[in-house]
Amino acid sequence: MIMGKNTPQGYQIPNATLVCNFPAPMADRPSLMPHSQVETFFHEFGHVLHQMLTTAELSAQAGTQVARDFVEAPSQIFENWIWSYESLKLFAKHYKTGEPLPKELFDKMLAAKNVGSGLATETQIFYGMLDMTYHDRFDPFDETTSIDDVVRDLTEQIRHYAYVEGTHFPAAFGHLYGYGASYYGYLWSRVYAEDMFSIFEQNGILDQATGLRYRNIILAKGGSEEPINLVKEFLGREPNNEAFMRSLGLEVMSE
Repeated sequence: MIMGKNTPQGYQIPNATLVCNFPAPMADRPSLMPHSQVETFFHEFGHVLHQMLTTAELSAQAGTQVARDFVEAPSQIFENWIWSYESLKLFAKHYKTGEPLPKELFDKMLAAKNVGSGLATETQIFYGMLDMTYHDRFDPFDETTSIDDVVRDLTEQIRHYAYVEGTHFPAAFGHLYGYGASYYGYLWSRVYAEDMFSIFEQNGILDQATGLRYRNIILAKGGSEEPINLVKEFLGREPNNEAFMRSLGLEVMSE
């Protein structure tokens, strides 16, 4: 990955690679992706757009070099386009006939999208709390408390099911290392992402003017300005969590 930055020879064009492990093609058909993998691809491609469209002067502020609790906003906002039939039908087609994904099938997918959204959000809160507890309050030299004790205590406080002894969940929680003390940023960023996507919903998800504003205000500036100021500029108002709540299938009560 090459970061964008100003150089004596001009602006260094950024470079990024998206490495995936999607299903390989078979003898009788091409590589086919379920909707969940398309969602993952769009998520990661959101990071690529953030990286490639930067105009920040310094490489340390270019592209994805932003606050850790904002870096997942450009990726999570991009997931919304595969949950809109207007955009999905442009490429989601039968590999033999070329027919777009039937609207009736998409409507069923959309109706099932938020099944278990409460538990999924609870899980993200649990992950964030676990990560923060390990990096803030947990003392690894205290022989009276283990890392599994922390999982047990937080499970009892947060989860809707009991802790299972001997599972050693932290051993499988890879984000503890890459996102140390900042895993909460996934959920934090999603609130911003959904709020920003609400502008696309208002103006049209394929509206070029809105897309260009998003590119120039959010993606291009990278970490050269405070994320909250960029979000306010794009929204034209203070951010709120209403769009996020609606994305979970919850009714937002207006004051």
